[in-house]
Amino acid sequence: MNFSWKALILAPLPIPLILAALLSFSSPGRNPFAGFLFFFTLGSVVSYGTTIFFFLPCLFIVSRFTQLTASLTGLLGTVLGLLVYVPVIWTSYKSSGDDSGPPQITFREYLRQHAFGLDFWILLVAGLGTALLYWFLANRRPGKVNQTTA
Repeated sequence: MNFSWKALILAPLPIPLILAALLSFSSPGRNPFAGFLFFFTLGSVVSYGTTIFFFLPCLFIVSRFTQLTASLTGLLGTVLGLLVYVPVIWTSYKSSGDDSGPPQITFREYLRQHAFGLDFWILLVAGLGTALLYWFLANRRPGKVNQTTA
């Protein structure tokens, strides 16, 4: 698989776009468009940051050891999406105490209670979706141009 600027630019966009639309228009405030822009910007920073600084370097390293396939690329995206979940759940745990103070339970207990929440599934699907979209955009063969001479 070759590097593709088009895939790098387009692959991280759909997940923040979908999530921003769902978050801003499901419970609109005074200005749903401002909410959409806020969530889209925040999601894009996370999506592009993860793609550029985690996914592409890992993809490069894995490509040195084996031939990349769509399933391997999707697995790598899923694993990296779950790795992004670790700081999210850790931050949630550290602020889970009374008045956002120290937690009352151990991290293991907190993880057992909250491990498969909505944010877990969002990051899992986001990692998988972005990786597969990158794969298909980077491996897309340009269509044949019909060259007829008069």
